[in-house]
Formats: sequence, structure tokens, C-alpha cells
Amino acid sequence: MTEFVGANPCPPMLGLLLRVKVRSLWNRIRQAVDEAPVRVSTTVLLVGLIWLGLYGVFLAVFQQFQETPLEATVAIPLLFSFFFVAMLAMLTFSNAIIVYGALYGRTESAYLLTSPATPRDVVTLKYLESLVMASWSLVLLGLPLMMAIAHRTDEPYFHTLFLAFFLAFIPIPGGLGLLLAWAAARFFPRRATRWVAVVGGVVVGVFVVAGLRSLGLADMGAEVWLRSFLARMNIVESALLPNHWVAAGIDHALHGRLPESMLYLGVTFANGLFVSWLAVIVVSRYFDTALDRSAASSDRGRRPASSPTGGVAGRVFFYLPRPLRLVAAKDLRTFLRDPLQWSQLVILFGLMALYLTNMPTLRLVFAGSSWGLIVPFLNLCAVSLILATFTCRFVFPLISLEGQKLWLIGLLPMRRGLVLRAKFAFAMTVTVVTALCVMGLASVMLLLPPWWALIHLGVTFAICFGLCGFAVGIGARLPMFHQPNVARIANGLGGTSNLLASIALVAVALTGVALATYRSRNGVVDAMPDAVSLLLCGGGALLAVLAGAAAMWIGGRHFDRVEA
Repeated sequence: MTEFVGANPCPPMLGLLLRVKVRSLWNRIRQAVDEAPVRVSTTVLLVGLIWLGLYGVFLAVFQQFQETPLEATVAIPLLFSFFFVAMLAMLTFSNAIIVYGALYGRTESAYLLTSPATPRDVVTLKYLESLVMASWSLVLLGLPLMMAIAHRTDEPYFHTLFLAFFLAFIPIPGGLGLLLAWAAARFFPRRATRWVAVVGGVVVGVFVVAGLRSLGLADMGAEVWLRSFLARMNIVESALLPNHWVAAGIDHALHGRLPESMLYLGVTFANGLFVSWLAVIVVSRYFDTALDRSAASSDRGRRPASSPTGGVAGRVFFYLPRPLRLVAAKDLRTFLRDPLQWSQLVILFGLMALYLTNMPTLRLVFAGSSWGLIVPFLNLCAVSLILATFTCRFVFPLISLEGQKLWLIGLLPMRRGLVLRAKFAFAMTVTVVTALCVMGLASVMLLLPPWWALIHLGVTFAICFGLCGFAVGIGARLPMFHQPNVARIANGLGGTSNLLASIALVAVALTGVALATYRSRNGVVDAMPDAVSLLLCGGGALLAVLAGAAAMWIGGRHFDRVEA
């Protein structure tokens, strides 16, 4: 028997599982290209445009630094440190959410444990999945940053070292996220989502408070501001933090110091490997206990709703009639109970919030230039694209997911098309609250004049209205009632149509603001915009609102007559 086993060794289970995952991913990509080529090509085009936009912004910042070499010597390493400390916090949070859902929120883990796979194989597989899924934001922001900074050096190996630092850095927040997810399942199984949300909120809140405190420093002289800023950045620049290793290594590579850069690369790689090994060992050793506790807590009986008006979630929609209030409260609870939904919104807007807390530095760099209005406009574009992504991915499928219960909706004491108002109210509540908070923070950080702040907030509200109206209206007009998979619903004909319509709406609404910004870029920023600029901004916002209302009306008429 021993000779037989030695002659025909069984393939390792981890290798087999990885090959299955890679083949499954490849098949999903091919299926997406075959079924929705327009959507895939549009997504690739949008990613390319985002990369080009980020590349232009980073290049403009570094060109501005080149005019002041002394400030650039101090600012560029700090820029890298702040960038990677933000990535460390957000990637840890993102990995924790993804790996918690993969290990403890699905039945696949329990199924794999019935196979010859060991707990270490299962944990390693899910850990590698989370690294790939959570690192897209670092790649999206990192590649334009690398191409922009490469203009400042002629070193032939800079691009290779830059990518090597990225790949060596990613496992550090990945391992920390794996440990955080395991601790949530092991010690706080009934409140895992809430605990992770609280931790993420505290981290973002600390950065926001730090940014608000820096507003007072921005009014000081340059020398006093620099000393105060460097004193507050000492914590971020600590030699014990991974962001310092990466920032220092990239800075050495930028100036042609290869031995020092390779030293920091070795330190980053070794620590990433150690953190990953430690996380996998600890989690796999106690994986059974954590899985049992999380499964037992999810199977416990839940308390019935204590309020006929929908409880706390229902009070959010106090302005709706009671039947619609209950439907909107149900959608809000579903959204909050699904980490895969709210975590993506938190991560995207969290990155924006972390970026905005460093706005006083950017304000000093672009002081007295035409960038005083261009940078806020770029912020408005970024927020609008995030809103379009969210509504296309999570709001659009809401109507299709009601297909299996369409007969129950028909029994409600109201016209069926009114249900769309509840879906619209839920989408508007989530998008308006998050978007206006971010845009308000941007206005405060950049000391945007009140008139322009009101314009940006008003256009943001109009874009939210239009995008939510498109997502709900087109979702009701082109539903997929028999498809329970959210991703397939978003990738279908209706989802592709909604994506293209949302992009067109954002482009039209922002064109007016872009023209008004261009007209006022060299004028007195604090002055009230002229009538033409106000008309351009108001016209774009009005078109967004009318388009969203028209989509809701068309979708409502069709939803009243459709049969599942």
C-alpha cells in the first residue's frame, strides 16, 4: 500500500481547490463577455477613464511639486506614507468583511470541511480569494500614481520595484483582516457585522477629526504650518509601521539608491509573509470553533418586529405612508444586514473621506491658482461615479428580487406601482446621506465659497435623484424576476441599459458644472457666479431630476401590468 501511494501521490487539496477557483473565474469572465459584451467593454472603458483621470491629477500634483524642489523633498515621502497608511486601514477593513462572508457567512466552508481538505486548506483558499478581491482599489489608485511619479526619475528598475512593493504590502492588511474576521466570528458572532462597522467608523472618524483640526493650522504661516504638520505626522512616519517601509523603499528607488530600496523591500516581503503565515495558522487552528459559534448564532430565533411601524428603520422613512414605510424599512434592514453591500459603499466613501482629510495640504499647494475650483469639481466627479456604481450594482436589482413574491405585493392595499416609491425612498436615503456628507466635508476642507458649495450640494442631490430614479425605473421596466443572482441581474440587458443611462446622466449633469467652473476659474472665487454659470449648473441639475422622474413614471406604469 505504501508503494502504491508513493508511486501515485494524490494532488494536494489546496492546489486542486485553487485550480477549480481559477477555472471558475475564467469561465465567469468568458460568460460575462459572451452574455454582456457591451457592459464589459463599458466597464473597461470606465476603468481606463478613471485611470487616466487619476494619472492627470497625480501628474499635475507632482509637476506643481517640481516648481518647489525643497517642499517636494519633504512632501513626496509624506504623500506616500499617508497613501499607504490609508490603504492599510481600508484594505484591512475590506479583507475582514470579504473573508468573514466567505468563511462564516456561506455554506461552502462547511461543505469543503466534509471533503479531504483540511481547515488550513480552506482558510488559505479563502484568504487568497480575499486578497484578490480586496486589492483592486490599491491597484486602481497605485498604477496611475506609479506612472505619474515615474516622470521624475530615469531609473530603469523603478516600475519593477514599485510593483514589487505593492505586491509585498498587500498581504499585511490581508492577514490583519483575516485575524479580525476570525475574532469577530469567534468572540462576537451575533454582532460581528456591527463590531466591524464600529471599528471602521471609528477609524474613519479619527481621520476626519484630524483633518478638521488641521483647518486652523492652514491659516498659519508656512513655516509654522510645516512644523505643526510634521509633528502630527510623526505617528504615521513611525519606523514600525508597514507604510513607512513601503514609502521609504519607493523614495530610495526614486532617487536611484537600489541597495536601500531592496532592503526595505525585503523587510516588507518578510513581514507580509510572516503576518500571512501567522494569520492562517491561528485561524485554521481554531476555525471549527469559530464556524460553530457563528452558525449557532445565526440559527437562533430572532425577535419579531416590536413595532407595527417598522421600528427604528421605519422611523427613517416617517414621511411615507405606513405600507410604503414598511417596504422601505425592509430594504434598509436587508442592506444593513448584508456586509457585502454596505461595506463596499463604506470603503469607497471611506477612501474619499481619508483623501479629503488631507485637503489642507492640497489647498496650500494650489493656493492662488485656478485649481481652487477645479479640485472641488474633480471631487464632484468622483462622488458621482461612486454613486453610479452603487445604484447600478445594488439598487437596480431590488425590483427583480421581488419577482418571487410579486403575488404577495399584489395583495397589498395599494397600487403595485407605488412600491417603487418605497424602493426609491430607500435608495435616496442611503445615497443622499453619504454623498452630501462627503461633499460637505470637501467644501469645508477646501474652504469652498458658500455659493459654490451650495451649487455642488444641489447638483449632488440632483444626481442622486436621477441615478436612483433610473435604477428603480429601469429595473421595473426591464426586470429579471426569475433570476435570484444579484450579479446576473446587474449584468443583464436591463443592468447594461441602466449603466449606460447612468453614465449619460452624470455626464450631462456635470457638463453644466464643468462649463461654469471653466468660466469662473480665473475670476474672483468668492464672488457670486454670473447668471450664465448659474443657468448652466441649474439646467444640468434640472435635467437629472426630470430624467429620473420620467424613468420612475415609465417603470411604474409597466410594473402595474407586468406578471412574474
